[in-house]
Order: sequence, then C-alpha cells, then structure tokens
Amino acid sequence: MSSSSASPADLADAIRQQAVQAGAESPQVRGADWRQATVATVNSDGTVVTSDGITARRMESYQAPVIGDRVIISLNSSGNWITAGRLATATDVLGQILFARKTADTARTSTTIATDDPHLSVPVSASATYTVDGLIVYNTPQAADFKFQFAAPSGATQLWSPWAISDDSDVNAGGTVGRIRTGTSTGAATQLGVLATANVTCRPVGLIRTNATAGTVVVQWAQGTSNASATTVITDSWIKLQRVA
Repeated sequence: MSSSSASPADLADAIRQQAVQAGAESPQVRGADWRQATVATVNSDGTVVTSDGITARRMESYQAPVIGDRVIISLNSSGNWITAGRLATATDVLGQILFARKTADTARTSTTIATDDPHLSVPVSASATYTVDGLIVYNTPQAADFKFQFAAPSGATQLWSPWAISDDSDVNAGGTVGRIRTGTSTGAATQLGVLATANVTCRPVGLIRTNATAGTVVVQWAQGTSNASATTVITDSWIKLQRVA
C-alpha cells in the first residue's frame, strides 16, 4: 500500500492561490473599483490631473472640465486611469435647462414697485453662467405701462435685451425695440409699453452670470405708472435659463 503527500512547493502554491482568491473577493484588500477625486489641472490632451496627482483621461461625455470639478476616477489592471465625468455638486450641471411657467394669471393694481412673480423663478448655482430666454405676456392699461426686471443672487451680473413694445416716453413709441439691460443683481427695472388693451409680449434674451452666491433668478414686475386698473401677467408666460459655464 502506497501513500502520497503534497510537496512543500505544492502546499505553498495552494496557500498562495487561496490568498489571491480571498483578496479578489474582499473590498478591504482589493480596494474600491472607483473613487472620487477633485480636478486640479485641465490638460489640452483630453486628460485631467487630480489634486492627489492622478492623471486620468476624460471620456467623451465629460465636456468642458474645470478646476474644482468633483469627478469619478477608475483604474484598470494595467494602471491606466479614466474619469467618467463630474458629480453633481450644485443645483444644476452644465447644459441643464431650468424652466418656469406661469400656471395662473397674476394681476396687480396701483403699484410701481417691481416684486417677485409667484411662478416665474428658478434656482441657480454660485459661480455659474446662464443664457436667458423667455416670453412674458402681459395686459396693462395704456396709462400704466409695464415695468420688468430679473432679480438674481447678490453679486450677479446681467446682460439682456427685452424685445418688446417701447414705453410712451421712447421716441419710437409703439414700435418694436430691443433694449440692452446691464448691471448687477439689483437695479432699475426696464419700463415697457402697451398696445391698446390687447395682450403684449416681452421676449427677454441674454445672459446672467452669478458670483460666489447661489440663490434664485426671479422675474419681478409692476406697473410703470400707478393705476387703479389691473396690470396682468398671463398664464403660460415662461422663462428658461440654461447653464453654459
């Protein structure tokens, strides 16, 4: 009767294989498949460098990277790093459309103080840039006109034109004009005109750039001249902001 036993080399190999398998199955040994990092440098060759010195190649979907982006990075078995893109760290992300629509008419009388519309507002992030579009439909007495502006977070910069009927004081009264409105988050409202008793449209187009403060962009409006007859902003008026930087 014969017997056999494993050699020391065979035993060592078996132990090694068990250790490899246990490590592959244990997150504590192998580490995570991906982790978070912060972008410190944006290179022109399609890579970014993280704050801890990792150079990772961007995927095609990760457009317009900026320093400070919080991203996912992944490592393959060959030691190559990739980044799938930024994580959401703010109210919105690049390319996101922020939209608000009036769900009911709002009427105001005997007031020239432009205050928030109850429907036309959207949240915005700090240090971000948004294109602005919209359609404000209003009805107002000819003697009252219409006063309109955007309110934005403290320190924001605005550059937009309200394409609308000019007010009675304009030399082109009754015509279509585009007035550039510039300034910070506070400032005088733009006064617009009226066309008899019919609904009138205002099409604000431009850009709003926030500073270090997040908050809300909201349409504010009132009568240009106080009048006891109502000035009304009509249902389905809307604004749209799209983040571009």
